[in-house]
Amino acid sequence: MIVYTVKQNESGLWCIRTMSATIADGLQLGAAIRQARDADRTGHMESGLVTRVEMHSADVIVPLAHYQAAQDTWTGAIA
Repeated sequence: MIVYTVKQNESGLWCIRTMSATIADGLQLGAAIRQARDADRTGHMESGLVTRVEMHSADVIVPLAHYQAAQDTWTGAIA
């Protein structure tokens, strides 16, 4: 699983991190969420892996996006 994290930095702006690497920093919250979701979608499409975007604050983790691995056959069930 690849996890993209949106987190507030020391200056009050927002950064995007994955696997301990910073992808972007100094963003407004809306832009950080959009860029993290775009990176998440691209990462999923390119790798086929399960990916997730989370926003971390001092006391809560909020899930923002989640891409599952593709199933081999569609059963007609809707999750």
